[in-house]
Amino acid sequence: MKTYTRFLAVVVFAGLSASMWGQATSQIQGVIADATGAALPSTEVKATQTETGLTRTVTSGADGTYVLSNLPTGPYRLEATRSGFATYVQTGISLQVATSPTINITLQVGAVATQVEVVAEATRVETQTPSFGALVENKRILELPLNGRNPVELIYIIGAAVPAG
Repeated sequence: MKTYTRFLAVVVFAGLSASMWGQATSQIQGVIADATGAALPSTEVKATQTETGLTRTVTSGADGTYVLSNLPTGPYRLEATRSGFATYVQTGISLQVATSPTINITLQVGAVATQVEVVAEATRVETQTPSFGALVENKRILELPLNGRNPVELIYIIGAAVPAG
């Protein structure tokens, strides 16, 4: 009976651990303000992954800050709406592994039907965490002359590690 219980505990632990291995998420954060620089609380911010249509929506806090966390990597469209202001739209945001771009939004006073669209890529400089991450495309993996096809060798191509002498 003890062997069965130990086996079950190992299986459950391994299953829970396996779900942690594939964490490829990111987040978008920033501050929403009007043209004078005053914070705009209770503004709805929506991030839509353009490839899959996944949508995540949050409301800015009292100080105008917002955080859209646990977003899968990929291209995004960011939209901010508030009554009495023009809708803000930004496309071309590409989230990578372990990135946290800060996108500060300035809303212009205008009719609800007015929409301001910004087409630009979010900054690629990571200032929030000291971590390093990069995506390795499948084509690049298949073309690698890996010695013995050891997947650990992939760490060296993104510059995150230096082989020990």
